[in-house]
Amino acid sequence: MLLEIIILFLSALFIYNWWAHGYWKRRNVFSIPKVFLFGNFWELVVNKMSLIFCDMYTKYKQHKMVGFYTLYKPMLFVSDPEIIRRVLVTDFNSFSDNGFIVYKEIDPISGFNPFSAKTIASWKELRSIQAANQTPLKLKEVVPNLTTRIGEFMYDYIKGQKDQPVQVLDLTTRAAVDSAVLHGFGIEPKSFTDPDYIFLQMATLENLFCATFVTMLSGFFFPLINRSFNLRMTSKEAEDFFLFMVETNNYHRQSTGTTRGDLFDTILKLNKKKLEQGNKAYSPLEISAHCATFFMDGTITSSAVLFFTLLELANNQDVQEKLRREIFSVGKKPEDFDFDKIHSITYLQMVFDESMRIHSPVTILSRVCTKDTVIEDVKISKGTKVFISPLAVHYDPEYYPDPEKFDPERFSEINKESRPKYTYLGFGEGPRICVGMKYANIFVKTSVVLILLKYKVLPTNGQKESFHDIEHFLLSPKPNVTVKFEEL
Repeated sequence: MLLEIIILFLSALFIYNWWAHGYWKRRNVFSIPKVFLFGNFWELVVNKMSLIFCDMYTKYKQHKMVGFYTLYKPMLFVSDPEIIRRVLVTDFNSFSDNGFIVYKEIDPISGFNPFSAKTIASWKELRSIQAANQTPLKLKEVVPNLTTRIGEFMYDYIKGQKDQPVQVLDLTTRAAVDSAVLHGFGIEPKSFTDPDYIFLQMATLENLFCATFVTMLSGFFFPLINRSFNLRMTSKEAEDFFLFMVETNNYHRQSTGTTRGDLFDTILKLNKKKLEQGNKAYSPLEISAHCATFFMDGTITSSAVLFFTLLELANNQDVQEKLRREIFSVGKKPEDFDFDKIHSITYLQMVFDESMRIHSPVTILSRVCTKDTVIEDVKISKGTKVFISPLAVHYDPEYYPDPEKFDPERFSEINKESRPKYTYLGFGEGPRICVGMKYANIFVKTSVVLILLKYKVLPTNGQKESFHDIEHFLLSPKPNVTVKFEEL
Protein backbone atom coordinates (compact mmCIF):
# COMPACT_ATOMS: atom_id res chain seq x y z
CA MET A 1 0.00 0.00 0.00
CA LEU A 2 2.79 2.41 0.94
CA LEU A 3 4.61 1.65 -2.30
CA GLU A 4 1.46 2.37 -4.27
CA ILE A 5 1.01 5.71 -2.51
CA ILE A 6 4.62 6.64 -3.24
CA ILE A 7 4.25 5.68 -6.90
CA LEU A 8 0.99 7.63 -7.13
CA PHE A 9 2.56 10.68 -5.48
CA LEU A 10 5.64 10.61 -7.73
CA SER A 11 3.48 10.14 -10.82
CA ALA A 12 1.35 13.15 -9.83
CA LEU A 13 4.48 15.17 -9.13
CA PHE A 14 6.00 14.35 -12.51
CA ILE A 15 2.76 15.20 -14.28
CA TYR A 16 2.42 18.49 -12.41
CA ASN A 17 6.09 19.33 -13.08
CA TRP A 18 5.60 18.63 -16.80
CA TRP A 19 2.44 20.74 -16.91
CA ALA A 20 3.73 23.66 -14.81
CA HIS A 21 7.05 23.89 -16.63
CA GLY A 22 5.21 23.78 -19.94
CA TYR A 23 3.50 27.13 -19.25
CA TRP A 24 5.58 29.14 -21.71
CA LYS A 25 5.58 26.41 -24.34
CA ARG A 26 1.78 26.52 -24.35
CA ARG A 27 2.07 30.26 -25.04
CA ASN A 28 4.61 29.78 -27.82
CA VAL A 29 7.40 31.45 -25.84
CA PHE A 30 10.90 30.01 -25.79
CA SER A 31 12.02 28.99 -22.31
CA ILE A 32 15.51 28.15 -21.07
CA PRO A 33 16.44 24.63 -19.86
CA LYS A 34 14.92 23.80 -16.47
CA VAL A 35 15.75 21.57 -13.52
CA PHE A 36 13.10 19.20 -12.22
CA LEU A 37 11.09 20.84 -9.39
CA PHE A 38 13.33 23.92 -9.15
CA GLY A 39 12.94 25.35 -12.64
CA ASN A 40 15.75 27.92 -12.96
CA PHE A 41 15.87 28.75 -9.26
CA TRP A 42 19.29 27.19 -8.60
CA GLU A 43 20.93 29.28 -11.33
CA LEU A 44 19.67 32.42 -9.62
CA VAL A 45 20.92 31.21 -6.23
CA VAL A 46 24.34 30.00 -7.34
CA ASN A 47 25.14 32.86 -9.74
CA LYS A 48 24.68 36.60 -9.51
CA MET A 49 21.29 37.67 -10.85
CA SER A 50 22.78 40.41 -13.04
CA LEU A 51 25.14 37.96 -14.73
CA ILE A 52 22.40 35.36 -15.23
CA PHE A 53 20.32 37.88 -17.15
CA CYS A 54 23.33 39.03 -19.17
CA ASP A 55 24.00 35.41 -20.11
CA MET A 56 20.35 34.92 -20.99
CA TYR A 57 20.46 38.02 -23.19
CA THR A 58 23.61 36.88 -25.03
CA LYS A 59 22.44 33.31 -25.65
CA TYR A 60 18.79 33.89 -26.47
CA LYS A 61 18.52 37.45 -27.76
CA GLN A 62 17.01 36.26 -31.04
CA HIS A 63 13.91 35.05 -29.21
CA LYS A 64 13.05 38.59 -27.98
CA MET A 65 11.13 37.11 -25.03
CA VAL A 66 12.44 34.24 -22.90
CA GLY A 67 10.47 32.36 -20.28
CA PHE A 68 11.99 31.01 -17.07
CA TYR A 69 10.74 29.65 -13.76
CA THR A 70 11.46 30.15 -10.07
CA LEU A 71 10.27 26.77 -8.87
CA TYR A 72 6.93 26.70 -10.68
CA LYS A 73 6.27 30.42 -11.04
CA PRO A 74 6.61 31.55 -14.67
CA MET A 75 8.54 34.75 -15.34
CA LEU A 76 9.65 36.57 -18.46
CA PHE A 77 12.90 38.13 -19.65
CA VAL A 78 12.71 40.55 -22.60
CA SER A 79 15.56 41.81 -24.77
CA ASP A 80 13.98 43.42 -27.83
CA PRO A 81 13.96 47.27 -27.76
CA GLU A 82 10.40 47.44 -29.08
CA ILE A 83 9.14 45.09 -26.36
CA ILE A 84 11.16 47.03 -23.77
CA ARG A 85 9.34 50.15 -24.97
CA ARG A 86 5.98 48.42 -24.57
CA VAL A 87 6.76 47.27 -21.02
CA LEU A 88 8.34 50.49 -19.72
CA VAL A 89 6.44 53.14 -21.66
CA THR A 90 3.57 52.39 -24.03
CA ASP A 91 1.80 49.81 -21.86
CA PHE A 92 2.79 51.40 -18.56
CA ASN A 93 -0.71 51.00 -17.12
CA SER A 94 -0.31 47.24 -17.58
CA PHE A 95 3.19 47.14 -16.07
CA SER A 96 3.02 49.94 -13.52
CA ASP A 97 4.35 48.05 -10.48
CA ASN A 98 7.99 47.37 -9.72
CA GLY A 99 8.85 43.69 -9.43
CA PHE A 100 10.78 44.12 -6.18
CA ILE A 101 8.60 43.64 -3.09
CA VAL A 102 9.15 45.55 0.17
CA TYR A 103 6.77 45.49 3.14
CA LYS A 104 6.25 48.89 4.80
CA GLU A 105 5.39 47.35 8.15
CA ILE A 106 8.82 45.66 8.26
CA ASP A 107 10.98 48.17 6.39
CA PRO A 108 9.22 51.57 6.24
CA ILE A 109 12.23 53.48 4.91
CA SER A 110 12.42 51.32 1.79
CA GLY A 111 8.66 50.79 1.73
CA PHE A 112 7.95 54.50 1.22
CA ASN A 113 10.55 54.78 -1.53
CA PRO A 114 8.95 55.42 -4.98
CA PHE A 115 11.12 52.58 -6.33
CA SER A 116 9.16 49.98 -4.36
CA ALA A 117 5.73 51.67 -4.44
CA LYS A 118 2.81 49.58 -5.65
CA THR A 119 -0.31 50.89 -7.43
CA ILE A 120 -0.16 53.94 -9.67
CA ALA A 121 -1.80 56.20 -7.07
CA SER A 122 0.72 55.38 -4.34
CA TRP A 123 3.65 55.63 -6.73
CA LYS A 124 2.49 59.03 -8.04
CA GLU A 125 2.19 60.50 -4.56
CA LEU A 126 5.59 59.26 -3.40
CA ARG A 127 7.29 60.29 -6.62
CA SER A 128 5.71 63.76 -6.59
CA ILE A 129 7.44 64.57 -3.29
CA GLN A 130 10.88 63.87 -4.75
CA ALA A 131 10.05 65.50 -8.08
CA ALA A 132 8.98 68.72 -6.34
CA ASN A 133 12.54 69.12 -5.11
CA GLN A 134 14.02 68.59 -8.56
CA THR A 135 12.33 71.23 -10.69
CA PRO A 136 14.66 73.35 -12.86
CA LEU A 137 14.22 76.23 -10.41
CA LYS A 138 15.31 74.08 -7.44
CA LEU A 139 18.15 72.42 -9.35
CA LYS A 140 19.59 75.79 -10.33
CA GLU A 141 20.68 76.13 -6.70
CA VAL A 142 22.81 72.97 -6.88
CA VAL A 143 25.38 74.64 -9.14
CA PRO A 144 26.25 77.69 -6.98
CA ASN A 145 26.28 75.52 -3.86
CA LEU A 146 28.88 73.31 -5.52
CA THR A 147 30.93 76.05 -7.16
CA THR A 148 31.07 78.54 -4.28
CA ARG A 149 31.04 76.37 -1.17
CA ILE A 150 31.58 72.68 -1.69
CA GLY A 151 33.98 73.26 -4.57
CA GLU A 152 36.39 75.15 -2.35
CA PHE A 153 36.30 72.36 0.23
CA MET A 154 37.00 69.87 -2.55
CA TYR A 155 39.96 71.87 -3.86
CA ASP A 156 41.43 72.16 -0.36
CA TYR A 157 40.95 68.43 0.18
CA ILE A 158 42.76 67.51 -3.04
CA LYS A 159 45.56 69.97 -2.30
CA GLY A 160 45.89 68.46 1.17
CA GLN A 161 46.77 65.09 -0.38
CA LYS A 162 50.08 66.66 -1.50
CA ASP A 163 50.22 65.05 -4.96
CA GLN A 164 49.63 61.58 -3.51
CA PRO A 165 47.06 59.20 -5.08
CA VAL A 166 43.53 60.02 -3.97
CA GLN A 167 40.88 57.37 -3.30
CA VAL A 168 38.22 58.31 -5.83
CA LEU A 169 35.20 56.94 -3.98
CA ASP A 170 36.20 58.80 -0.82
CA LEU A 171 36.37 62.07 -2.78
CA THR A 172 33.13 61.59 -4.70
CA THR A 173 31.22 60.45 -1.61
CA ARG A 174 32.27 63.56 0.35
CA ALA A 175 31.16 65.82 -2.49
CA ALA A 176 27.87 63.97 -2.90
CA VAL A 177 27.07 64.04 0.82
CA ASP A 178 27.74 67.75 1.14
CA SER A 179 25.60 68.56 -1.89
CA ALA A 180 22.77 66.29 -0.73
CA VAL A 181 22.52 67.57 2.84
CA LEU A 182 22.64 71.18 1.66
CA HIS A 183 20.11 70.74 -1.16
CA GLY A 184 17.86 68.33 0.72
CA PHE A 185 17.95 69.35 4.35
CA GLY A 186 19.60 72.77 4.53
CA ILE A 187 22.34 71.39 6.77
CA GLU A 188 25.88 72.77 6.80
CA PRO A 189 28.20 70.66 4.59
CA LYS A 190 31.17 69.29 6.56
CA SER A 191 32.23 66.11 4.76
CA PHE A 192 35.58 67.56 3.66
CA THR A 193 36.35 69.21 7.00
CA ASP A 194 34.96 66.90 9.69
CA PRO A 195 36.09 63.23 9.61
CA ASP A 196 33.35 62.34 12.12
CA TYR A 197 30.56 64.02 10.17
CA ILE A 198 27.53 61.82 10.82
CA PHE A 199 26.07 62.17 7.31
CA LEU A 200 29.37 61.02 5.82
CA GLN A 201 29.36 58.00 8.10
CA MET A 202 25.82 57.16 7.00
CA ALA A 203 26.60 57.40 3.28
CA THR A 204 27.81 53.83 2.85
CA LEU A 205 26.00 50.72 1.72
CA GLU A 206 26.97 49.08 5.00
CA ASN A 207 25.31 51.76 7.15
CA LEU A 208 22.33 52.54 4.95
CA PHE A 209 21.52 49.00 3.88
CA CYS A 210 21.46 45.66 5.61
CA ALA A 211 20.39 43.75 2.50
CA THR A 212 22.00 40.39 1.88
CA PHE A 213 21.93 38.17 -1.17
CA VAL A 214 18.97 36.33 0.42
CA THR A 215 17.09 39.59 0.98
CA MET A 216 17.58 40.69 -2.62
CA LEU A 217 16.75 37.30 -4.11
CA SER A 218 13.64 37.04 -1.97
CA GLY A 219 12.55 40.60 -2.81
CA PHE A 220 12.43 39.68 -6.49
CA PHE A 221 11.33 36.05 -6.35
CA PHE A 222 10.16 34.94 -2.88
CA PRO A 223 8.99 38.03 -0.96
CA LEU A 224 7.24 35.96 1.72
CA ILE A 225 10.67 34.90 3.00
CA ASN A 226 11.49 38.53 3.80
CA ARG A 227 8.11 38.96 5.41
CA SER A 228 8.32 35.76 7.45
CA PHE A 229 11.79 36.52 8.83
CA ASN A 230 11.43 40.33 9.02
CA LEU A 231 14.32 40.85 6.60
CA ARG A 232 14.98 44.49 5.76
CA MET A 233 16.63 46.45 2.97
CA THR A 234 17.37 49.51 5.09
CA SER A 235 19.06 49.14 8.44
CA LYS A 236 17.27 49.97 11.69
CA GLU A 237 20.20 52.28 12.45
CA ALA A 238 19.47 54.28 9.29
CA GLU A 239 15.79 54.43 10.17
CA ASP A 240 16.57 55.75 13.67
CA PHE A 241 19.08 58.25 12.29
CA PHE A 242 16.65 59.80 9.83
CA LEU A 243 13.88 59.90 12.45
CA PHE A 244 16.21 61.86 14.73
CA MET A 245 17.31 64.15 11.88
CA VAL A 246 13.70 64.90 10.96
CA GLU A 247 12.76 65.62 14.59
CA THR A 248 15.65 68.01 15.23
CA ASN A 249 15.41 69.74 11.84
CA ASN A 250 11.66 70.20 12.21
CA TYR A 251 12.05 71.61 15.73
CA HIS A 252 14.70 74.07 14.55
CA ARG A 253 12.61 75.33 11.65
CA GLN A 254 9.41 75.61 13.64
CA SER A 255 11.09 77.43 16.53
CA THR A 256 13.08 79.83 14.36
CA GLY A 257 10.70 80.24 11.43
CA THR A 258 13.48 79.22 9.06
CA THR A 259 12.64 78.37 5.45
CA ARG A 260 15.25 77.20 2.97
CA GLY A 261 13.37 76.08 -0.16
CA ASP A 262 14.82 72.57 0.09
CA LEU A 263 13.27 69.09 0.20
CA PHE A 264 12.51 69.44 3.89
CA ASP A 265 10.59 72.67 3.25
CA THR A 266 8.72 70.97 0.42
CA ILE A 267 7.55 68.21 2.75
CA LEU A 268 6.54 70.65 5.51
CA LYS A 269 4.48 72.68 3.02
CA LEU A 270 2.79 69.51 1.72
CA ASN A 271 1.96 68.56 5.31
CA LYS A 272 0.44 71.97 5.97
CA LYS A 273 -1.64 71.70 2.81
CA LYS A 274 -2.86 68.22 3.81
CA LEU A 275 -3.99 69.48 7.20
CA GLU A 276 -5.75 72.50 5.67
CA GLN A 277 -7.66 70.11 3.39
CA GLY A 278 -8.65 67.94 6.35
CA ASN A 279 -6.36 65.08 5.34
CA LYS A 280 -3.96 63.10 7.47
CA ALA A 281 -0.45 64.58 7.52
CA TYR A 282 2.68 62.55 6.89
CA SER A 283 3.95 60.79 9.97
CA PRO A 284 7.54 61.40 11.18
CA LEU A 285 8.39 57.93 9.84
CA GLU A 286 7.06 58.80 6.37
CA ILE A 287 8.96 62.09 6.33
CA SER A 288 12.08 60.21 7.40
CA ALA A 289 11.59 57.80 4.51
CA HIS A 290 11.24 60.64 2.00
CA CYS A 291 14.43 62.26 3.31
CA ALA A 292 16.26 58.92 3.26
CA THR A 293 15.14 58.32 -0.35
CA PHE A 294 16.71 61.59 -1.49
CA PHE A 295 19.84 60.98 0.58
CA MET A 296 20.34 57.52 -0.91
CA ASP A 297 19.87 58.75 -4.48
CA GLY A 298 21.95 61.86 -3.86
CA THR A 299 24.87 60.06 -2.22
CA ILE A 300 25.17 56.34 -3.00
CA THR A 301 24.10 56.57 -6.63
CA SER A 302 25.43 60.03 -7.51
CA SER A 303 28.84 59.41 -5.94
CA ALA A 304 29.12 56.15 -7.89
CA VAL A 305 28.35 57.85 -11.21
CA LEU A 306 30.91 60.59 -10.49
CA PHE A 307 33.41 57.90 -9.43
CA PHE A 308 33.08 56.03 -12.73
CA THR A 309 33.17 59.24 -14.79
CA LEU A 310 36.41 60.48 -13.20
CA LEU A 311 38.07 57.10 -13.69
CA GLU A 312 37.07 56.92 -17.33
CA LEU A 313 38.46 60.43 -17.86
CA ALA A 314 41.71 59.43 -16.14
CA ASN A 315 42.07 56.39 -18.38
CA ASN A 316 41.07 58.24 -21.56
CA GLN A 317 43.24 61.34 -21.67
CA ASP A 318 42.11 62.30 -25.18
CA VAL A 319 38.51 62.47 -23.98
CA GLN A 320 39.55 64.44 -20.90
CA GLU A 321 41.46 67.01 -22.95
CA LYS A 322 38.62 67.46 -25.42
CA LEU A 323 36.16 67.92 -22.55
CA ARG A 324 38.46 70.42 -20.85
CA ARG A 325 38.65 72.48 -24.05
CA GLU A 326 34.85 72.51 -24.24
CA ILE A 327 34.64 73.61 -20.60
CA PHE A 328 37.21 76.40 -21.05
CA SER A 329 35.27 77.67 -24.07
CA VAL A 330 32.42 78.44 -21.65
CA GLY A 331 34.35 79.72 -18.63
CA LYS A 332 37.74 79.75 -16.90
CA LYS A 333 36.76 79.72 -13.21
CA PRO A 334 33.98 78.14 -11.12
CA GLU A 335 31.92 81.30 -10.74
CA ASP A 336 31.64 81.56 -14.54
CA PHE A 337 29.26 78.59 -14.53
CA ASP A 338 25.57 78.38 -13.76
CA PHE A 339 22.86 75.77 -14.42
CA ASP A 340 22.30 76.80 -18.03
CA LYS A 341 26.00 76.99 -18.90
CA ILE A 342 26.64 73.53 -17.43
CA HIS A 343 23.88 72.11 -19.60
CA SER A 344 25.16 73.95 -22.66
CA ILE A 345 28.33 71.82 -22.76
CA THR A 346 27.19 69.14 -25.19
CA TYR A 347 30.31 66.98 -24.91
CA LEU A 348 29.94 66.91 -21.11
CA GLN A 349 26.51 65.33 -21.50
CA MET A 350 27.97 62.83 -23.96
CA VAL A 351 30.68 61.88 -21.44
CA PHE A 352 28.03 61.51 -18.74
CA ASP A 353 25.84 59.27 -20.90
CA GLU A 354 28.73 57.05 -21.97
CA SER A 355 29.82 56.64 -18.36
CA MET A 356 26.26 55.63 -17.44
CA ARG A 357 26.18 53.18 -20.35
CA ILE A 358 29.29 51.32 -19.25
CA HIS A 359 28.63 51.62 -15.52
CA SER A 360 24.86 51.79 -15.19
CA PRO A 361 24.33 51.54 -11.39
CA VAL A 362 21.14 49.49 -11.65
CA THR A 363 21.67 46.32 -13.67
CA ILE A 364 18.15 44.87 -13.50
CA LEU A 365 14.76 46.45 -14.21
CA SER A 366 11.67 44.52 -13.19
CA ARG A 367 7.96 45.13 -13.71
CA VAL A 368 4.85 43.22 -12.69
CA CYS A 369 2.03 42.79 -15.17
CA THR A 370 -0.96 44.37 -13.41
CA LYS A 371 -3.58 43.30 -15.96
CA ASP A 372 -3.67 40.75 -18.76
CA THR A 373 -1.82 42.12 -21.78
CA VAL A 374 -0.88 40.86 -25.23
CA ILE A 375 2.52 41.73 -26.71
CA GLU A 376 3.43 40.35 -30.13
CA ASP A 377 0.71 37.70 -29.92
CA VAL A 378 1.91 36.51 -26.51
CA LYS A 379 -0.56 36.77 -23.65
CA ILE A 380 1.16 38.03 -20.51
CA SER A 381 -1.07 37.28 -17.55
CA LYS A 382 -1.65 39.50 -14.54
CA GLY A 383 0.95 38.83 -11.86
CA THR A 384 3.75 37.83 -14.27
CA LYS A 385 7.09 39.44 -13.50
CA VAL A 386 9.03 40.81 -16.45
CA PHE A 387 12.79 41.45 -16.31
CA ILE A 388 15.07 43.68 -18.41
CA SER A 389 18.88 43.90 -18.23
CA PRO A 390 20.24 47.42 -18.92
CA LEU A 391 23.73 45.99 -18.40
CA ALA A 392 23.27 43.47 -21.22
CA VAL A 393 21.69 46.00 -23.59
CA HIS A 394 24.49 48.51 -22.95
CA TYR A 395 27.15 45.93 -23.84
CA ASP A 396 25.42 44.66 -26.97
CA PRO A 397 27.83 45.17 -29.90
CA GLU A 398 24.89 45.46 -32.27
CA TYR A 399 24.06 48.81 -30.66
CA TYR A 400 27.46 49.76 -29.27
CA PRO A 401 30.36 48.37 -31.35
CA ASP A 402 33.43 47.57 -29.22
CA PRO A 403 31.22 48.01 -26.13
CA GLU A 404 34.08 47.90 -23.60
CA LYS A 405 35.59 51.04 -25.10
CA PHE A 406 34.77 54.40 -23.52
CA ASP A 407 33.62 56.52 -26.47
CA PRO A 408 31.38 59.54 -25.78
CA GLU A 409 30.86 60.00 -29.54
CA ARG A 410 28.29 57.21 -29.29
CA PHE A 411 26.00 59.88 -27.84
CA SER A 412 26.37 62.52 -30.53
CA GLU A 413 22.98 63.45 -31.97
CA ILE A 414 23.76 61.63 -35.23
CA ASN A 415 24.80 58.42 -33.49
CA LYS A 416 21.86 58.48 -31.09
CA GLU A 417 19.47 58.82 -34.00
CA SER A 418 21.08 55.85 -35.77
CA ARG A 419 20.36 53.47 -32.85
CA PRO A 420 17.03 51.91 -31.99
CA LYS A 421 15.19 53.68 -29.19
CA TYR A 422 15.32 52.12 -25.73
CA THR A 423 18.83 50.76 -26.06
CA TYR A 424 20.06 53.24 -23.45
CA LEU A 425 18.57 52.56 -20.02
CA GLY A 426 20.98 54.26 -17.64
CA PHE A 427 18.14 55.56 -15.47
CA GLY A 428 15.43 53.25 -16.73
CA GLU A 429 12.75 54.61 -19.02
CA GLY A 430 9.12 55.65 -19.05
CA PRO A 431 7.06 57.09 -16.18
CA ARG A 432 9.06 55.11 -13.59
CA ILE A 433 12.39 56.45 -14.80
CA CYS A 434 14.68 57.20 -11.84
CA VAL A 435 13.28 60.22 -10.01
CA GLY A 436 16.81 61.31 -9.04
CA MET A 437 18.05 61.46 -12.63
CA LYS A 438 18.01 65.25 -13.00
CA TYR A 439 19.74 65.84 -9.69
CA ALA A 440 22.44 63.23 -10.41
CA ASN A 441 22.99 64.73 -13.84
CA ILE A 442 23.63 68.28 -12.64
CA PHE A 443 25.63 67.17 -9.59
CA VAL A 444 28.00 64.96 -11.58
CA LYS A 445 28.47 67.39 -14.45
CA THR A 446 29.11 70.36 -12.18
CA SER A 447 31.61 68.35 -10.12
CA VAL A 448 33.47 67.28 -13.27
CA VAL A 449 33.65 70.90 -14.43
CA LEU A 450 35.06 72.00 -11.08
CA ILE A 451 37.78 69.36 -11.15
CA LEU A 452 38.81 69.77 -14.80
CA LEU A 453 39.04 73.56 -14.44
CA LYS A 454 41.89 73.14 -12.00
CA TYR A 455 43.29 69.62 -12.31
CA LYS A 456 44.41 67.01 -14.78
CA VAL A 457 43.12 63.61 -13.64
CA LEU A 458 45.70 60.87 -14.12
CA PRO A 459 45.48 57.11 -13.61
CA THR A 460 47.67 55.39 -11.06
CA ASN A 461 49.53 52.15 -11.72
CA GLY A 462 47.39 49.07 -12.17
CA GLN A 463 44.12 50.93 -12.64
CA LYS A 464 43.27 49.56 -16.06
CA GLU A 465 41.32 46.64 -14.66
CA SER A 466 37.60 46.83 -13.95
CA PHE A 467 36.80 49.30 -11.21
CA HIS A 468 33.41 48.03 -10.24
CA ASP A 469 31.92 45.00 -8.53
CA ILE A 470 28.44 43.61 -9.06
CA GLU A 471 26.68 43.42 -5.72
CA HIS A 472 23.16 41.99 -5.87
CA PHE A 473 21.73 44.03 -8.77
CA LEU A 474 23.94 47.11 -8.35
CA LEU A 475 27.31 48.07 -9.84
CA SER A 476 29.35 49.07 -6.81
CA PRO A 477 32.58 51.12 -7.05
CA LYS A 478 35.74 49.52 -5.73
CA PRO A 479 36.67 51.65 -2.70
CA ASN A 480 40.47 51.45 -3.02
CA VAL A 481 40.74 52.67 -6.61
CA THR A 482 42.88 55.83 -6.86
CA VAL A 483 43.81 58.62 -9.27
CA LYS A 484 46.32 61.45 -9.19
CA PHE A 485 45.37 65.11 -9.52
CA GLU A 486 47.95 67.27 -11.31
CA GLU A 487 47.31 70.99 -10.94
CA LEU A 488 47.09 72.81 -14.26
